[in-house]
Amino acid sequence: MRSVVARYPLWLGLWLSPGLAVAQAKGSLPAAPAEKTAPKPEKKAPTKEKPAPKVVPAATKPGAEPAKSAPEPAKTALPSAAEPATSSPAKPAADVARGAGTRSVAPPMAPPSPQPPLTPEKTATPPASATHAKGRPPAKPSPTLPPGAARPAPDEAARQHITGGAPTDDELKRGKDDPELRSLREAERVLFPQPLEGVELGFDFAPPNAPGPEVDASGLPVGVTHQSEDDAASASESSWLRSLTQPDLPTRYDERVVRYLHFYRDTPSGRAIARTWAKKAGRYSPAIKAELGRAGLPTDLVWLSLIESGHNPTIASPVGAAGLWQFMPDAARSYGLTVDRWVDERLDPERSTQAAVRYLSDLYRRFGSWDLAMASYNMGYGGLSRSVKKFNTNNFWELARYEAGIPWETTLYVPKILATAVLMNNRRAFGLDGVSEDPAERFDVVTVGPSVPLSEIARAVGSLPATIESNNPQYLAGRTPPAAPGAARGSYRVRVPEGTGARWTPTRVAADDGLEPYVVKLGETVERIARSRGTSERELREQNRVAADEVLAPGTVLLVPRAPLRTEEPDPTTAAEVVVVPNRSIDYADRKRVFYRVVSGDTATGVATAFHITPQELADWNALDVQARLEPGMSLQVFVAKNADLSKVLHVPEAHAKILVAGSAEFCDYFEGQNGRKRLVIAAHDGDTLAGIGKRYGMSVGQMERVNRRGRSDGVAAGERIIVYTDRTKPAPGDTLL
Repeated sequence: MRSVVARYPLWLGLWLSPGLAVAQAKGSLPAAPAEKTAPKPEKKAPTKEKPAPKVVPAATKPGAEPAKSAPEPAKTALPSAAEPATSSPAKPAADVARGAGTRSVAPPMAPPSPQPPLTPEKTATPPASATHAKGRPPAKPSPTLPPGAARPAPDEAARQHITGGAPTDDELKRGKDDPELRSLREAERVLFPQPLEGVELGFDFAPPNAPGPEVDASGLPVGVTHQSEDDAASASESSWLRSLTQPDLPTRYDERVVRYLHFYRDTPSGRAIARTWAKKAGRYSPAIKAELGRAGLPTDLVWLSLIESGHNPTIASPVGAAGLWQFMPDAARSYGLTVDRWVDERLDPERSTQAAVRYLSDLYRRFGSWDLAMASYNMGYGGLSRSVKKFNTNNFWELARYEAGIPWETTLYVPKILATAVLMNNRRAFGLDGVSEDPAERFDVVTVGPSVPLSEIARAVGSLPATIESNNPQYLAGRTPPAAPGAARGSYRVRVPEGTGARWTPTRVAADDGLEPYVVKLGETVERIARSRGTSERELREQNRVAADEVLAPGTVLLVPRAPLRTEEPDPTTAAEVVVVPNRSIDYADRKRVFYRVVSGDTATGVATAFHITPQELADWNALDVQARLEPGMSLQVFVAKNADLSKVLHVPEAHAKILVAGSAEFCDYFEGQNGRKRLVIAAHDGDTLAGIGKRYGMSVGQMERVNRRGRSDGVAAGERIIVYTDRTKPAPGDTLL
């Protein structure tokens, strides 16, 4: 019947016969009540038709029970105001996924003419007759796309260009790009469509606490009786849960934990994720468990890293977290990890695990509970401390039930880790006993000096470069970091395949005599450095693996050709450059003025710090909004001490700068001259308009408004001063220059 409904609109069925209308009402279209006489479509159909029900997508998320996973029609869209209880028919709710409009499968059509259309599929206007009689109005386009129609995808590269390299909101929402983690997030939308109300007590197999009163709290407002739905576990389920081997983390069988366990055990998607993780676990879990055990921490904390990264050591999130343990850069540095453009030890499984062990140990000492320690690892210890004080409870499961107690992600985070720990300790119960684990990581370690390519190490030990790079993802540029000029030469640990370390000798590595280290100054770009060293930007980027969108921070060490500096180009610090300053008078007796050219990634705070001034001073001197981003190419005037050391900053002394005051006649003449035009100031004639004057000089009325700062409808008085930009060398005949 659905195929018939898809081809014939409702009004045609009503026009043909009431029986067909009733048949259509039993299909996917809204039902129209049958009348004894066929009602007129244009009057009855709109008033008797009921709102169309929400259509559940065919691709149902895995793991959802048919009776429970399909939400009610009023709950599938975004939160909206409650509908008033009236007897008048309600307008169908807009479908968030498909846009506003009705949910009819056929496009809306105009009221029928006395003759039905020849073919139901045709909705176009019939061809005009030979006479000039008025025909039927054309059909209105449907406000929704037909089912299954492809939607145009946004251009992510264009969006990145607009944001200036910053991640878009959609990238932040997508999160980490790991197949299993992505599938688990999709399943959570079905498993936990909305926060659960109240408290449903579960089983707690943690070691018993000291004797004392037991508190049964529901988290509901005073006077509201908590009525649980189905128990978290029936008698048989309780027996099954008690038969499971418990991890060495204190485990509570809260409803959310049990729901995750059912997902892993009973759904195709959950079983697929469990099998993949059981296979992946063999690669890093033994070493991580050993490190946790040596520190006296629960070894099942290893599954926290699995939930964070899927045990992918090179995974990164849009907000900047990276590695097995998803450290942010500042937190990683706080725990002894190196994070710069040459080395990112967050990607080193060994070093990042050592830092994570110290961090988790500190969190446990702060909160005294592994539930809270894991929650703070996700949401931050400061935010969790504030929630504990606000709600006056240090029980994670209580905080998870309160409105705005903790973030929803954190509410699911701890149950997810506990359920995964139970899963991995009971492989047979979840059908994973036949899964073969990936072999554990085994390697030899060799010590090398700075600026040694990993490809040379691979050649020396008889391995493949790809293998050495895979074993050492922390070396971002495919080589050990170069030492800064004058700095001590350090040593670096490089993992090579097991059994090949004995072949390593430093003398087998070819010396890279053609390159030398160079420290980047603030304001320098790869293009400028390459030009000064007589090489191409492309070659310099390849040698240092500088990405096209990478911003070089001041102090970054690059490897550049040892060729002498080119003398045919002027030194950047003495080259005459055009700079623009605001129209204000500033003078300091004890300071000198220099200029700085903004490059991509610069901030007001960073520039101010480099020149030893405050961001507010920089803003005052240059008419800046301190909250807005700096645009590459802007010129900033800076007043510094006369003896200031600016050797690490690319700058232009005042004596070698062409200074233009923004908005001045000289400023306008200069920039219009760059475009091949001349700025003329003429006197208006009696009866002139902006549009008329602009037409004489080849300017649109919009350009005239922009240049003269007035509206097109404003009157122009005779002799009034009007500015034009033109390629004419002389004013138009009859016009007078002012």
